[in-house]
Parts: sequence; C-alpha cells; structure tokens
Amino acid sequence: MGSDGIFPTPADAVPPALAAVDTIGPVSVVHVSGEIDMTSRDAVERVLTRAVDGHPDAVVVDLSDVTFFGSSGLQMLAEARAHAAASHVTLRLVASSRRVLRPLEITGMTMAFQVYSSVTEAVAG
Repeated sequence: MGSDGIFPTPADAVPPALAAVDTIGPVSVVHVSGEIDMTSRDAVERVLTRAVDGHPDAVVVDLSDVTFFGSSGLQMLAEARAHAAASHVTLRLVASSRRVLRPLEITGMTMAFQVYSSVTEAVAG
C-alpha cells in the first residue's frame, strides 16, 4: 500500500507486461508476457533495446504469452525494428495468437517483420 496505507502508489504497482531474455547460440530471445499497453511498453522496449545493443545475429521477440496487444505494442515493435536495422541486427517475431496477429495483420506489419509460430522456428530463421 501507499504511504497513506489506503491507496496503492506507482511503486506498489505490478507492471502489466514482463520481459525476460534468453540466449540461444548467437540469438537473443526476448520472452514477453502480459499486457503491452502504454503503461508497460517502455519497460519492454528497454529490454528489447538492450538485447539489440548486445549485437546478436538476431533478436527473437516471443509474443506467445501476450494477453493484450494494441497500438502501444505496435509502436514499440516499429521502434525496435528501426533500432535493430540501424544496429544491423535481424528482428524476428513469434506470434500465434489472434490477439497479437490481428493487429499486426490489420496494420500491415506482418509485411515488415519475419513472423513465426514458435521460438524454435524463429531461432532457426
């Protein structure tokens, strides 16, 4: 609880999205789970930026466990793609759920990204 003992403060809040990084050979895999919205996108974007800045051959963004994906998530991916391209790092997505695939399809972002249905396929490229 917050300092007044009644209302939670931002420090008490649990982020709606979490991101963890694994390394599989020359590929970094960023596993994202939860909701990607305007309150969580910056935290996830920082993890993606650090993964790209490590200069792996590729960064795989695993969106399999994402429960909400809207315009903030789309903007985050567009910015991550630009950063990866500037760093000469390939960015691949794993998306198999309609809640993630549909916004990607509607906006045409499936044309801009390599989209795979599993981490294994994405790592193999």
